[in-house]
Amino acid sequence: MESRSTGDAPAVPAPDLAESGAYRIWVREHVRFADLDPLGHANNNSIGVYFESGRLGLHDAVGLPVLMRGTAVVLARLAIDYRAEIHFPNELRIGVGVLRVGRTSWTTGAGLFVGGRCCATSEAVTVLIDRDTRRPTPLPADMRDALSGFLL
Repeated sequence: MESRSTGDAPAVPAPDLAESGAYRIWVREHVRFADLDPLGHANNNSIGVYFESGRLGLHDAVGLPVLMRGTAVVLARLAIDYRAEIHFPNELRIGVGVLRVGRTSWTTGAGLFVGGRCCATSEAVTVLIDRDTRRPTPLPADMRDALSGFLL
C-alpha cells in the first residue's frame, strides 16, 4: 500500500479510493444517453467528465473560485482505474477528497459509485499557475489550509 504525507507530517497509509467511507464530499451525476459508446456503456471520456464534476465539487467545498484573479488551476495528471461498466440510465455518486498538498499543487482522490458499487477511481494532480508567466506558483496559506481540511 502507498503512503502519503504533507509537509513535515509523517507518512500515513493511502486510503482505499474504492471504499465509500473514505469520502466526506459527494457530488451527484447521472449517465446521459450521449455518454454511451457503441458497446452500450459510458465511454471513458464521459467518466473523465464525471470525475471533473467531483473535482469542481471539492473546489467549491474548499472555497476555490473557478476563475481567480492572477492565477489559474490546471490539471497536470489524471489517472483513472476502470473497475466496472456503467450503463444508462444510472444515478452516480462521486466521492472526492485530497490525498496530498504540495508547495504548488495538490492531489485529489475520487471514487465513482453506482449504488454501493465502485465503478472507477481516479487520482488527479492540480497545479496553481501564474496567469502571466504560466509557471507554477506557491499555494497561498489559506488555500493550503482549506485543502488540508479535506485530506482522506
